Amino acid sequence: MDRLLKRTVLVFLAALALVACTSAPLKPAAPIAVPAGVSQAQVKAGIINALEGRGWTLDSVADGDILSTLHLREHTATIHITYDAAAVHLAYVRSTNLKYRESGSRRSIHRNYNGWIDYLEQDIRRNLQNTHALDNR
Repeated sequence: MDRLLKRTVLVFLAALALVACTSAPLKPAAPIAVPAGVSQAQVKAGIINALEGRGWTLDSVADGDILSTLHLREHTATIHITYDAAAVHLAYVRSTNLKYRESGSRRSIHRNYNGWIDYLEQDIRRNLQNTHALDNR
């Protein structure tokens, strides 16, 4: 009986650890600086190009404001992007099947979400740098 109880506790702890490994703190995206000389229209184009390149859909697009959703299998993540000629800001809006949780000021989500946002930030940054480089030839 003692042995069975120990095994049950070990299996429970292993399962708990596995569940905990799939979530991570939701990292707030750092603002992306827009290089000098890049217009707001070029910023918008760079953002849309990055979103579409990563498979995000454009839910709404207005000057300085984009709402976009990523659909992967049964998972979705929606972000709000604000931008001007100085900076681009990405913010989490909602998700489905990504284990989003709030506990006080702490927010957590499936660890893949942070990677998707990191890749998107890199693509936006690269697009803005390429626009700047092309304009300054």
